[in-house]
Amino acid sequence: MTLGDRPSPQARLVRRAFVALLERLRARGGGLPDPDGPTEALEAYGLAMREQLEQLGSRLPVPRTAGIRAIEAGVPGEWVEDERAAGSRRVVLHLHGGAYTMGSPRTHRGLAAALSRVSGAPVLLPEYRLAPEHLFPAALDDVEAAYHHLVQVQGVDPAGIAVTGDSAGGGLGLALLVRLRDQGVALPACYVGLSPWTDLAGTGASMHELDDLDPWLTAALITPAARGYAGEAPLDHPEVSPLYADLSGLPPMLVHVGGHEILLDDARRLVARAREAGVDASVGVFPGLWHVFHVFPGLPESRDALREIGGFVRRCTAGLGAGA
Repeated sequence: MTLGDRPSPQARLVRRAFVALLERLRARGGGLPDPDGPTEALEAYGLAMREQLEQLGSRLPVPRTAGIRAIEAGVPGEWVEDERAAGSRRVVLHLHGGAYTMGSPRTHRGLAAALSRVSGAPVLLPEYRLAPEHLFPAALDDVEAAYHHLVQVQGVDPAGIAVTGDSAGGGLGLALLVRLRDQGVALPACYVGLSPWTDLAGTGASMHELDDLDPWLTAALITPAARGYAGEAPLDHPEVSPLYADLSGLPPMLVHVGGHEILLDDARRLVARAREAGVDASVGVFPGLWHVFHVFPGLPESRDALREIGGFVRRCTAGLGAGA
């Protein structure tokens, strides 16, 4: 589906402020590097941005209704739980974004709190290993371990698990489902992708057609980031770019994407291919919005999107959580 025909006035104001913030962060990180420059310069920029996002994330407030606690044992990460999710038997496994080079539970607590509130479920944020220190398949191995931890150690019924992910985390979540299916492991109830990065080969037309409109991502830096994560693996490897995977047998999926982001075709093509494979899949395109706009909770579009995600997760896990 496509929602409306233009962004809200609030979104237009926030966009301007967001662009200004990004410009300051990039300037502090030494400015955008030459995508054709030395690998060392690209990695240094990514690490500088990682540090800034960690600092920013640690200062962002989390709703008073949400509690945060470390995972007791096993995989590293955090639980984020809204007070309305207490006693729920459903769980959201959220995989954070950050181009596989940045991001952590600390940078995504606010989004996790919103997901917990709308879904009525605690959210597990695993801290998977990042590139360039750890190349593919380290991140995928880590989130697979988190899933097995939920099922085998925590005793969560797979039918009560929703796998969600934003940006790189959206692609990682889809790759997880493909791996679990291929192993014959019981799959979670559903998947939600928030601006998922599913094609690290960057073949979508929107990669270049919308490059001048996307305030967050640039096509020139997507390719080195993809290669920096994939290492020696081909960029169209189905566990690197799950757009190229066999999607048959996967659970229902809901995908959201902004109309002004270069990953627009990653989302649209994913849903089209999932439907061709017989998967119950739908996409919401939000005109004029940017990459993972869901993290701005004051926007009307974000509220609508989060409500839809919450309803989708509840329906797919019906009967397993408190208040389902």
